Amino acid sequence: MGELIRRNPKRTQERLARLRKIAQPKQVKRRFVSDYENGEYLKWTNVSCKNVDYGETHLVKGAGRLGELVDWCDDNCNKLYILGMDDIIFFEDENDAAMFTLVWK
Repeated sequence: MGELIRRNPKRTQERLARLRKIAQPKQVKRRFVSDYENGEYLKWTNVSCKNVDYGETHLVKGAGRLGELVDWCDDNCNKLYILGMDDIIFFEDENDAAMFTLVWK
């Protein structure tokens, strides 16, 4: 049985390298409060997400809301953002904050 599947480590590595080049993993722009010791992010534009309109897209109400916000921000923000305490998102770019407000509120 082992003879049927021949593995060539060099060829496997070449294929993986080509796949990684094609896939181009998306850049994660989310940062965490603990990344900033001096509180620099507090000067960024902040938006409350307490009244965010998630719509009725989930079978289980409330499921995946944080994931939706993270995915949207990673796909649409130009700069970094932080999901802070008390449902506040800090955006490094004020245009990202404005777009978030237009789309989600």
